[in-house]
Amino acid sequence: MSLYLFFAVLVVLPPDPEISPTAPIALEDRVFSPYADLLESAKYPHDEFGNLRSSIESQRDEKLKAARKTEKEWKSQLDAARAELQELNRSASVDTPGIRALRSQLHIDIGALERGIQEKVKEHDITIPDEYERQLTKLWLIERWPEKREEILRHIDEGESRQRPHGDVEDIGFRSIAKNPTEDIEVGKQAVRQMTAGGWLPAELRDSQTQDYVRQLANRIAIHSDLKVPLHVAVVDGDELKVIALPGGFLYVNSGVLAAAHTESEFAFVLSREIARIAARHATRASKRSMVSKMFLPVAQIATGIFSPGLNQAAYYGIGYGMQGLSGVVDHMMNSGAEKYQKEADQLGVQYAWKAGFDPRGGLEFLDSLEGNSSSEFLSASPTLKVRLLNLFSEIEYLGPCENAVSDSPEFQAARQRLREFEGRARFGEN
Repeated sequence: MSLYLFFAVLVVLPPDPEISPTAPIALEDRVFSPYADLLESAKYPHDEFGNLRSSIESQRDEKLKAARKTEKEWKSQLDAARAELQELNRSASVDTPGIRALRSQLHIDIGALERGIQEKVKEHDITIPDEYERQLTKLWLIERWPEKREEILRHIDEGESRQRPHGDVEDIGFRSIAKNPTEDIEVGKQAVRQMTAGGWLPAELRDSQTQDYVRQLANRIAIHSDLKVPLHVAVVDGDELKVIALPGGFLYVNSGVLAAAHTESEFAFVLSREIARIAARHATRASKRSMVSKMFLPVAQIATGIFSPGLNQAAYYGIGYGMQGLSGVVDHMMNSGAEKYQKEADQLGVQYAWKAGFDPRGGLEFLDSLEGNSSSEFLSASPTLKVRLLNLFSEIEYLGPCENAVSDSPEFQAARQRLREFEGRARFGEN
């Protein structure tokens, strides 16, 4: 074969499917993909899902069994070490050099065993279940999303996309999401006064540049939302992933949320979701349905429970309740309506971020970033994460591409850097 013919054959040969960049990703690898990547998930044979689900559950159960076994062994060793320590105490009133050395070693062993047991408890109670639940959530999405996506595309083709709740996205800013929103302004002011007077509101972050940046970003989203009241935004100093959305346009963002977001579109989704809660009057609507609030806990009093040390039921449910803000506290107290409000907040939040020019997938990326970062305290139990993600996928598909959508910006990264520097100075007692 001539050299020319040899190279000609190389040109026309098809690429090796094993190294082709377009080769489909195996289902068992797909469950480790970011949520946003699953928007383009391909179809897989139906029987693969059942087999992989069983495999994931078996791996989870084996790890849980091993963690519990190790915990049990370490507890036995801990009991033995403490028994040996008691025996030393019975043996003499004063330690000899040998006993002193043995006691010191037992102290080291007991401390290490106690820390190890705590880690194992966390591992089998939280870490392992969370790790495998994420895989099962993604598997559930991969199985259902292609069919749901086809249904959405069919609705769009048939001109029915605007028939879904809040489907009139072209009218954002001109539609009425909730009646009489201005009635919330005085309620919100009263709540802020009570929280400030009682010392329940964390101190504002002492960084004017970061405050200005967050306010400008929030106002940009508010302009492209259905909010009908003035927006008052402040960044408060706190590591928890928490945003407090009070009635009447009062928004308090923990600095920990800014630190947790990796891109501006992620942070924009967090803000837009809480602006949606205010625009839709979730707190007021929920409190009107709550027998508790009708009897002795008006909205303003419930607000004071968010940072209260635990003197009332509202305070109990407010602690660590994450981004759900005041409406989440009310929803939790009355144990109804939470799923409806969560779904509406997610949908409107995606719409407002999209309308403001941000990549709507930022919400998916933010939820992904919560892995190993107290996500169980940040996310609601109802609806489940997989249902929320499917709803977010659906709304993003309905909205379609956003031209020149913003994913990140130098201003956002600069704000995060200033926050890191501020926290570093605070640790060393500098101003």
